[in-house]
Amino acid sequence: MLRALTAAKGVFLAASVFLLCLTLALHWVTFDLDFYESKYEWLAVPESLQVDMPTLMGYTTALLDYLAGRRDTPNVETTVRGRMGPLYGERELLHLVDVRVLYALSWRIRNIALIAALSLSFAAYRTRSLKRVLSAYVATTAAIVLGLLGLTGLAVLDFPRYFTWFHLISFDNDLWLLDPATENLINMFPEAFFAAAALRIAITAVVAFTLLGIVARQASKRLPPMSRGSLKP
Repeated sequence: MLRALTAAKGVFLAASVFLLCLTLALHWVTFDLDFYESKYEWLAVPESLQVDMPTLMGYTTALLDYLAGRRDTPNVETTVRGRMGPLYGERELLHLVDVRVLYALSWRIRNIALIAALSLSFAAYRTRSLKRVLSAYVATTAAIVLGLLGLTGLAVLDFPRYFTWFHLISFDNDLWLLDPATENLINMFPEAFFAAAALRIAITAVVAFTLLGIVARQASKRLPPMSRGSLKP
C-alpha cells in the first residue's frame, strides 16, 4: 500500500509539472509580441487589413492587455480595409470574453500546479521517499512525453480537425465561427497563425518537461534509498 502511494505521488508530481510547463509555455507564446510581428509578416496580415505594422501591433497590444485583465475591452476605433469604426463586432467581442475566461482558468491551473508540485516534492522529502517518488516521476514523464509527441504528430498532419475539436470542447457556442469577409479578428489570426503558435507551445512545453525529467532521473540515481534528499558526496 505504501509503495502504491509513493508511486502515486510520482505520477501526480509529473502531471503537475507538465501542467506547469504547458501553461507557462502558453503564456510565454501568447504574450510574446515578437512572435506576433513575425507571423503577421509571414501571413501578410497588414496587407490583408490594409494597415501598417505599428498600427497592427497596437491592436495586438490592446488585445493582450484585455486577455491579461489590464483593459476592460479589446476594441479600438480604427480604419481597416477602408472602413472606419470599431475593430471588432459583437460576435468577436463575445468570443473574446470566452477566450479571456479560458486564460483566467489557465492562470489558476498554473498556480495550482505549482503549489501541487512543491507540496508533493516537500512531502516526498519529509517522508524519506524522494528517490522512489522521483523514479515514478521519471517513468510517468517518459509516458507523457511519448503521448505528447504522438499527439503533436497527429495535429501536424491534420491541424484543422484538432483545431475544430479544441473549439468544440472549449466553447459551448459557435461564436468562434467568424466570417473573414466581415470580421477582422479572423483576418488578424487565421488558422495558420494558430498552427504556428500551437507548435511553438507544444515544442516549448515538451522540451522543458523533458529536461526536467532528465534532471530528476540524474538526481534519482544519486540519491541513496530512504534519503531525505541529501546527495551523495
